[in-house]
Amino acid sequence: MPRKAAYETFETSNGLEFEFFLAAELGMTVARMRAEMPNDEFVRWGVYYQRKAQRAELEALKARRG
Repeated sequence: MPRKAAYETFETSNGLEFEFFLAAELGMTVARMRAEMPNDEFVRWGVYYQRKAQRAELEALKARRG
């Protein structure tokens, strides 16, 4: 089981959880992704997933309103 410090790192480090999410989506380790992916591409992936989540949230709101 991970130590408490590992959980706290995810809570206090902006973007760390997204790094692990994206690496998993791409089938890579975080270290490999950091070494191979330029920062501007990483930022664009972040924007892509934020927009995707926003669209899903808006669709869910529309569906609830009927």
